[in-house]
Amino acid sequence: MRLAIALLGGAVLAGTIALLTARLLFERRLAREIDALLAAATATSARLVSEQDLEPLPEPVRRWLRYARVVGTRRPAVVSLRQEGEFRLEGRGWMPFSAEQYFTTDPPAFLWKARFTMAPLLSIVGRDRYQDGVGSIEMRLLSLIPVASTSGGGLNQGALLRYLGELQWFPGAAIADWIAWEALDAASARATMTYGGVTASMTVTFDHEGRLLETRADRYNDSRRRLEVWVNRNQSDREFGGLRLPDAGEARWEYESGPYPYIRWRIVDVRQDRARPN
Repeated sequence: MRLAIALLGGAVLAGTIALLTARLLFERRLAREIDALLAAATATSARLVSEQDLEPLPEPVRRWLRYARVVGTRRPAVVSLRQEGEFRLEGRGWMPFSAEQYFTTDPPAFLWKARFTMAPLLSIVGRDRYQDGVGSIEMRLLSLIPVASTSGGGLNQGALLRYLGELQWFPGAAIADWIAWEALDAASARATMTYGGVTASMTVTFDHEGRLLETRADRYNDSRRRLEVWVNRNQSDREFGGLRLPDAGEARWEYESGPYPYIRWRIVDVRQDRARPN
């Protein structure tokens, strides 16, 4: 009996060490990916965003950038943020998540590192990345067992649209050369981004003050392997570093069978030209 207990204890200890080692190695790899993404950023000039920069833009977009207090600020080279909320996979319930995300504006890129808590002591860790025009996803159960690993193809279009939609957290980059704006009406405009051989468009809706209310696009859905209508609705704004930015919202897919909300997000912190969020 003592031998059996000792063997069981040894097996548990060995398993625990293996899990901790796998987690450490995966975390280190993600840290290297973040460092590489940030190192590729091109430093922006000290020139501030001016009213003259806004003149070519549709009126709703100008209204948004003024509301966000972008005029008089410098377009950032890197942006970092912290996020929390609830997420659900198709066929599963909601689960809490926390994430940190890193963006560069030239070249356009991001890495979203997230942890999803499925149950006590049971989590999925991984990242969604857009770099060099290529989208890729890698997620691991307990940082060890791959549950999602895919790259390229339709993900490139999906990741480009995600980057375009998340300009709402660093609106100074809305005047980038690879983004074209087209007026639709007094409340909306179409943003078209071309990068890495991929072009995709998104409809952006604003209120009369300039708050960004909604983004909508035909985005590649990896689980269904086709384009689906993708919508993000913002619920509130707050000030981060002098800018007025969305701080809560919900994204959903609009399937033929009905809307499928999959993420409820809240922004905890946003840092412009700071490599790491607090």
